[in-house]
Amino acid sequence: MTSSVLWRTRYQAAMAEMTKYTRYMANGGLLFTVYFVVLYGLVVYGRFLDQLDPSFPGNLVMGSLFILLAFYRSTRTFLTEADQVFLLPSLPHLAGYMKRIRVYNALFGMIRAVIPFLAVSVLYVRTEETSPIGLFILFVALSMIGAAANLSKLEGVGHRLVLLYATGAGILVMLGMGSFSIVVTGLLLLTLHLKKQDQLPLMEWIALEQESRDRFYRIANWFVDVPRLSTTYKRRRLLSHLVEKIGFDRNRTFDYLYMKQFIRSTDGIGLIVRLTLIGAVFMWLGKDNEWLVVLALPAFSGLTSFQLAPFTRAIDSHLLTRLLPFGDATASKRKVLRTTSFLQVMVLTGIGYGISGFPTVIAGAVLALVIAEYYARKK
Repeated sequence: MTSSVLWRTRYQAAMAEMTKYTRYMANGGLLFTVYFVVLYGLVVYGRFLDQLDPSFPGNLVMGSLFILLAFYRSTRTFLTEADQVFLLPSLPHLAGYMKRIRVYNALFGMIRAVIPFLAVSVLYVRTEETSPIGLFILFVALSMIGAAANLSKLEGVGHRLVLLYATGAGILVMLGMGSFSIVVTGLLLLTLHLKKQDQLPLMEWIALEQESRDRFYRIANWFVDVPRLSTTYKRRRLLSHLVEKIGFDRNRTFDYLYMKQFIRSTDGIGLIVRLTLIGAVFMWLGKDNEWLVVLALPAFSGLTSFQLAPFTRAIDSHLLTRLLPFGDATASKRKVLRTTSFLQVMVLTGIGYGISGFPTVIAGAVLALVIAEYYARKK
């Protein structure tokens, strides 16, 4: 199999799979909530920009974006586990395939920088003196950071090298010398080019593909059931100890199982904490507008409630839970969802009232609880 044929078949198969899941996601009920949160965020950000003081350090925000973009790396290689056997005879002849993979990941990294740059550039031009050419140079430098972050994984280069160069470019932007940042990012890409691997590191690239696929499946799993998703867990001893206080009773077995899985899975506490913090930030940005604060509660609570659906599937698919009389699984599932939703709404209500002082946040809390109950009853 030639490099061009291998690339074409693997790329088409990967895009077909992504298109299939994207179509399912577009038809999911969560999409309306996502649209609502995005529109809410645009309104809040627009009001923040209208009230922005010209002395605001926009260069610090733009410089920080260089560093933040370097932290995220997502690399596709379109290889499978079976390739560690079937591609071995063809390894010396896959230089063309490696070149296409590098170009694809570099372009993907550059495209990923577009939306963050557009969001920050609006703030940057209102606080700093710049020109269209200066903005274009900043965008090119930032997109090169995105490309380098992806390419560094392909070449097996340490992440700290990318972070070092990105930090240097970010500091130049913070000091008002943004035009020189492209020199630093250019040196970074040159360094990665000199360190590129001549022969396909098969096992490493297969592992990179599995990591990226799992990340995509985890996002898709918010919307639809993804059977190929691999779940990771953390022990969390303190919270696990609290769950173990649940008495040993056959009818409360699912209470124990679901709560135990919830506190240990990445789809549980981590999800709630992240969305609660984001909701608090949105409330702070829109604290001068009563409705923006009130609507933040149902928006982020609804987003959380819908995404908590997958956390029970690993237990539900286990044979023992379907054969043995463990009690009412549905009631236990709803109990966990209601408890977690109630706690999140209470925290967001306290934050909203503390930030804005508007008593109408109670109305937002009631609406958030209604939405949480709706999602709980669908389980």
